[in-house]
Amino acid sequence: MEMSEKFLWRFFEAFLFQICGKKGGFQGLRKLYFCLMKMSSFQKSLFAIFLFFATLWFGGGLARIAIGFDLFLPGTLDIKPFLTLEQINYSIRLMGVTAYYTITGYAVSLISAVILCISLKGRIKQRGWLFMAIVLYIVFFPYELYLAWLDFQLIGRINCIDFVNLLKDDGLLVLFKQRFHPWMAAISFLSLLSYITALLYLAWQPLNMHEKAEHSE
Repeated sequence: MEMSEKFLWRFFEAFLFQICGKKGGFQGLRKLYFCLMKMSSFQKSLFAIFLFFATLWFGGGLARIAIGFDLFLPGTLDIKPFLTLEQINYSIRLMGVTAYYTITGYAVSLISAVILCISLKGRIKQRGWLFMAIVLYIVFFPYELYLAWLDFQLIGRINCIDFVNLLKDDGLLVLFKQRFHPWMAAISFLSLLSYITALLYLAWQPLNMHEKAEHSE
């Protein structure tokens, strides 16, 4: 197991170095390469876990937003009149099923990020970009927690109701619309901007204290 892990990391390191070593561009990847070289195997594993589950959560969340808003007339919470009952039921059920993946992805990525930050606490002072990325990632935790609570309720109702009769439960439709209320959509847009900005901080890495010869070619 250790040999395979070392081989994977050696391959990843060589791949990053080949990309980052080219002249011009890819400066963020180059900085990331040197940052990864200073991590222990435990920290690298945490970083890999964070990237995988954060991608699962972020990509799944975007897909669920697209599925949910596709049911409503633009700018309203009125369901599109041309949609059949089966199409509406399927979309709502799909929202409930995919909630398992997004909730798990966010929870695991958050836990791994917190543990990684604790293990790297000595370097956060030297890397302002890392501190800002952490703040932008965690600042919407209460909102994500509220979304998870709504999703758990949605999952519970879907599992207790026959697929064909989903919309006969008025509470289910009210709960589903609550997730896409205008004020929820506004916060969701702000959180999306926050997460994108965090990714930009990770890519460009500004506010970084200059280090000596370790970044020289």
